[in-house]
Amino acid sequence: MIRRRDFLEAGIAAGAGLMLASSPVRAAADGNTLNVALLGAGAQGRTLMQAALLIPGIRFVAVCDIWKYSRNAARNYLSTYKQDAADYADYQEMLEKEKGLHAVIVATPDFLHAEQTVACLKAGLPVYCEKPMSTTLDGARSMVAAARQTGKLLQIGYQRRSNPRYRHADENLLKKAKLPGRLTHVSGQWNQGVKDDVGWPRKFAMRDADLKAYGYASMHEMRNWRALKKFSAGRFADFGAQQVDVIDWFLAGTPVSVLAGGGIDYYKTHEWPDTVMAILQYDTPEGTVRAEVSVQTTTSGDGETTFEHFMGTDGSIKISENPKWTRIFREPQARSWDDWVRQGYLAAKEDAAAKKPATSEEEHVRETGVVVPYEMPVTLNKPLHQPHLENFFDAVRGKTKLTCPAEEAFRTEAVIHKANEAVEAKRMLLFTPDDFKAPGPSA
Repeated sequence: MIRRRDFLEAGIAAGAGLMLASSPVRAAADGNTLNVALLGAGAQGRTLMQAALLIPGIRFVAVCDIWKYSRNAARNYLSTYKQDAADYADYQEMLEKEKGLHAVIVATPDFLHAEQTVACLKAGLPVYCEKPMSTTLDGARSMVAAARQTGKLLQIGYQRRSNPRYRHADENLLKKAKLPGRLTHVSGQWNQGVKDDVGWPRKFAMRDADLKAYGYASMHEMRNWRALKKFSAGRFADFGAQQVDVIDWFLAGTPVSVLAGGGIDYYKTHEWPDTVMAILQYDTPEGTVRAEVSVQTTTSGDGETTFEHFMGTDGSIKISENPKWTRIFREPQARSWDDWVRQGYLAAKEDAAAKKPATSEEEHVRETGVVVPYEMPVTLNKPLHQPHLENFFDAVRGKTKLTCPAEEAFRTEAVIHKANEAVEAKRMLLFTPDDFKAPGPSA
């Protein structure tokens, strides 16, 4: 199936993009300009590129992808910013020839992340790599080891770590104000509606013989790599990893066990489950917290909902990259939050004062108890990935520290891979401290 977007991209590729010639890397115009290469120019790679172009001092000088159609689409977009980029199908050739690079963005399919990231780090380049880190935990370990051995920065694309709204929730609402009281439960969801397999413009298709050199049997495999076990770590790693990462981050810890179930309930030609539900147990200093993370890809759940809901004895924080799904709720018996509203931590809803707390007797005969809703006053008027890329580039310039370095992301990777194992095993699996240990510089 060819979507309208495919035709539009085909027009982009066949237009100005095809006329752009490869150009040598220019010297940085000033000490603040960073020369960047995009490795993987598919939909996610172009999304990252578009966000990065909004950051002052970022210049893309190389685009690498095995599919010329994707390279041309990316390079044509760059031309609207008056940037031209060298064109590569082979990332090793790019690393050999592009001697003026300052950083690389890796947005290729999951099975290539470890190999390509390690190569870039060993070439002396800081790397921003999309999540998940790898299709295997050993692959993720190799990335941590390479970052430590080379001393080069490696940011992993768990972009919520740099989102000012998430940082406000963690630093102020949870850790300073302690609004939820004693946390007891977390619910994370990623709901996505039914989608057809990804198509491609037939006139721009690669030959099967050329695809085989890169491990793909056909264009359908190359375009739908997320559904196949040899190319991806599955839907839970692709989607649920974001929820797991936020939970690990906000709870400042790692789980002790995972119980998960799932299956290929709808997409019968896919190899990875389209539905996964995992229950994670965290033993925190304040007590046990149980987290449920649900990923399903057969209904949008009221608008492709994705959120993390932290629930406690005094209130709860439901947060999402989409402000529509973000709300803070105070339980009836909790002390007043007026001071936090005055300090700007919260924004009271107009009808909040009209909410009368229910008595315990009333709650037993109601569908649910009455809670007082509040809103988050922090906004983000940028593309979702831009703050995380800004953090990466500022770290490259030596201005700050990474918000999601490889060592931090590795703990999330350990959880998602164990969750996949639990689905296969159909039983609860326990974590050990060694599961979360990444190798040192000498590994």
